[in-house]
Amino acid sequence: MKLEAVDPRNITSMCIATVIGVVGPRIRLRLDGGDDKNDFWRLVDSTELKPIGYTEKKGGMLQPPLGFRMNGSLFPMFLVKTLNGAFYSPETAFKSEPNTPTDNLFKVGQKLEAVDKKNPHLICVATIGDVNKNNIFVTFDGWRGAFDYWCSYDSRDIFPVGWCIKSGHPLQPPGHKGSRYSGGRPNSAQSSANMKQNFNDSINLTPDSASDLEAGIQESCSVFINHECKCGPFMDSSKLFELPKQLGPGLVQKVLKDTIQHLVNTAHDIQSVTTLMKKQGDSTCTITATYEGKSRVFKLPKIEKTDEFWDYIRTLLEDLSCCKNLLSPALNVCSECKLEKNVNEVITNDSKSIKRHGSPESSTPDEVTLVTKKPCTTEPEMEAASSTTPTEGPLRLPVDPAEWSVEDVIQHINCIDLQLNTFADLFRKHEIDGKALLLLNSDTMMKYMGLKLGPALKLQNLINRLKPRRR
Repeated sequence: MKLEAVDPRNITSMCIATVIGVVGPRIRLRLDGGDDKNDFWRLVDSTELKPIGYTEKKGGMLQPPLGFRMNGSLFPMFLVKTLNGAFYSPETAFKSEPNTPTDNLFKVGQKLEAVDKKNPHLICVATIGDVNKNNIFVTFDGWRGAFDYWCSYDSRDIFPVGWCIKSGHPLQPPGHKGSRYSGGRPNSAQSSANMKQNFNDSINLTPDSASDLEAGIQESCSVFINHECKCGPFMDSSKLFELPKQLGPGLVQKVLKDTIQHLVNTAHDIQSVTTLMKKQGDSTCTITATYEGKSRVFKLPKIEKTDEFWDYIRTLLEDLSCCKNLLSPALNVCSECKLEKNVNEVITNDSKSIKRHGSPESSTPDEVTLVTKKPCTTEPEMEAASSTTPTEGPLRLPVDPAEWSVEDVIQHINCIDLQLNTFADLFRKHEIDGKALLLLNSDTMMKYMGLKLGPALKLQNLINRLKPRRR
């Protein structure tokens, strides 16, 4: 999603940012036009986050981020292209920041959970080491002092004990007592049992609260979205392509919620997707889906183990007729989809020899004949496709593109550039027949159909080549 955010390196500038990670109530942001070395984290209720359009409404102007990679004079055009057809964060995603406490009530020796500012994606077990007026000294249990820092008593980087479990955010355990670890923190240095024991030792939990903590400890996982994989008949491939490549790491239940919610949000047949969500449970973890003008809530099964998580995901992908590697625990190239892509490239190269009737030498001036191939799915068939030119019989299209049906439009686009086949469902959804096709332009496709600039320009060029036929 896109939103407006204060540049952390230049707090007087409001910039366009993209959400590239979500962990519990925290989001990882990257300023558009900057690089990936200056990502930063914010709570969803931060006053530094605003919906798109906020700055303009207040009479201000969006600014390029510090370290903008282009010439500053090009920023307005960059801004237009960035926002054209972008996925905006809805108003409901923004929360009100809580009131500032009136007094500093912290005392030396108290326990808390705090952001590790050298590794800001981590929240760790910590202790109040000192108090000086409105400032407190945060020390991380079991780690050398290089990680410790002073902050204001109302800092948004400190949390009460138990906040991570309640919010679904992973909590890093204390380091080994007496260790002199000199590198960065490991993501998961200890088992759940050791984490519980060290945490109990550090905060003197009562038996009841200790059992609550143990019950709250879940396994952590990540989901990688392979954008090149086939997404099946229920999903909108163009929307799916806009999703981040990775969800998590986070607690299994939280990652499950985010994954299923993303699938629902990117479906062009939302009702079918929710119907296929088997094993709906009675957990407190829910997702929402809106169709037929109504918003509905669906409970997800209670899943806390990674094995159960992937069993559920694989079953759902199979029911949705998606590639089994669309969602996976690692970002790998799908061999099955890669093979099909290679086959399509063979077909694309061969399509240069398409026979077109309707030229002055043709005896059938009222029709255009396109020779098509049957896609092959095995290596022997692919080899045969590269050396022969089998056909299933010519598909005849009216010579005037304005007379084409929606399926005619899709067939023509496939013959010119098979890489644009991913937008077939989008063309059906918007009922783009020949007349509508000739009226399209790149701006319309980006703004109302959600296409990225590259595919929009390709389609615009294809449309421009069709228009001379009508003169």
